[in-house]
Amino acid sequence: MKIASYNIQFGVGVDGRYDLKRIAASLDDADIIALQEVTRGFPGNDGRDMVAEIEAQFPDHFAAFGAAADMHRDFSRQGGRIVERRLQFGNMLLSRYPLLSLRNLPLPRSRTLDRLNYQRSALEGVVETPVGAVRVYSAHLDHMSVDERLAQIGFLRQRLAGFTLEGAAMTGGRNMA
Repeated sequence: MKIASYNIQFGVGVDGRYDLKRIAASLDDADIIALQEVTRGFPGNDGRDMVAEIEAQFPDHFAAFGAAADMHRDFSRQGGRIVERRLQFGNMLLSRYPLLSLRNLPLPRSRTLDRLNYQRSALEGVVETPVGAVRVYSAHLDHMSVDERLAQIGFLRQRLAGFTLEGAAMTGGRNMA
C-alpha cells in the first residue's frame, strides 16, 4: 500500500503556475493521499473550487475535505435565493478504499495581529483497507511559530493516544437504522 502526503500550496507550483493536473500526476499511484492547503474561493488562485477539481482528477478514489478555516466572502441573489461564496482552507483525504469515518480536528492556534494566521486542522480518517481498518491523518501544522507548532503536535499526540477512549466520528452506532 502506498501512502502520500503533499502540501499542495493552493495548487501553485514553485514555477508560480496553478496546475492540479501536474500535482495529481505525481500522486497517481498512491492508494491513500493526504493533501494540505486545499482551498475554495481563495483569491490567490482565482477563487477555484480545488475540492471539486481534485475529486475530478481522482474519480476512482473516495474523497473527503475538512475546512479548518471557513469565512464569508460575498453573496448574490440568483433565482430568488441567496448564493454565497465562501473562502475555505483545509485538508483532504483521498483513498482507493472506503473512508469509514472522518473527524476534522481544529489545532491549537494563537491570535496574531502582525501576520495572517489561518486556523489549522488535522483531518482524521479511518480507512477500510485490505489489511483492515487504518487510521490516517492529513495534518497541516503552523510554519511560522515554533511554540504554536509544538502545541499542535502535543494536541495530536493526545488525540492519537486517546483514540480508543474517544472513538471515531461516532460511537454506539449499533442501533442505527
